[in-house]
Amino acid sequence: MKMWIALAGLTVMGCDSRTPEQSRNPQPVPTRPDDSAVPSPQPAEPAADPGHARPAPASASQLAGEAIARAQWKRARNHADCAPLALLSAAGADGTPRSASFAGGWAVAFDMPGLRSAYGFAGTAILDVDREDPAAQRRRLNAQWPLMRDLSALPQPAFAGYGLMGAEPYPPDNPEGQGMQSLAYVRIGGQTCTYNVWSHISRAHLEALLENLRVLH
Repeated sequence: MKMWIALAGLTVMGCDSRTPEQSRNPQPVPTRPDDSAVPSPQPAEPAADPGHARPAPASASQLAGEAIARAQWKRARNHADCAPLALLSAAGADGTPRSASFAGGWAVAFDMPGLRSAYGFAGTAILDVDREDPAAQRRRLNAQWPLMRDLSALPQPAFAGYGLMGAEPYPPDNPEGQGMQSLAYVRIGGQTCTYNVWSHISRAHLEALLENLRVLH
């Protein structure tokens, strides 16, 4: 799995570990349309969308996941406040994109041989906390997640809090998160929702995905 680190080639930023009260309780994201409670996010296995066939592979001019993201976003309840995203590059991964279900939102998951939902991104349902100003959002993510990163390629202010699923730090015996469930919560200027981005490949791969995110217009 060292190849993913070489492909990503990114420097880790903002490695302060945060442990305030509730720092291990990231913002919940609903995963089923009929949930009355709002469970923790589960990007590891986003549900396939049975009502829509997988689109044909994107043309060379499209970003990775673009066609599916646009189609999912158009019919999502949060489409007015959560613009679709796509990837300029998948950082060396060669997953097959598919639609996935996030209640109230939209998602694109990429499957690889032997690894379902190897990586992907989602625009989650709007929660009350999402409407706070950017400074408050930065404080919230900084308190929740062990790592923070500014994202200069996206509309500003754009930043991400990330770590292992559950807002846990990477363990000393696997600081690169090889084969573990890395997850980021992303805020993008001009958008209300908190985006999810995940990778089951490595920490470096997640960081590369964050740098390759682009807002679709």
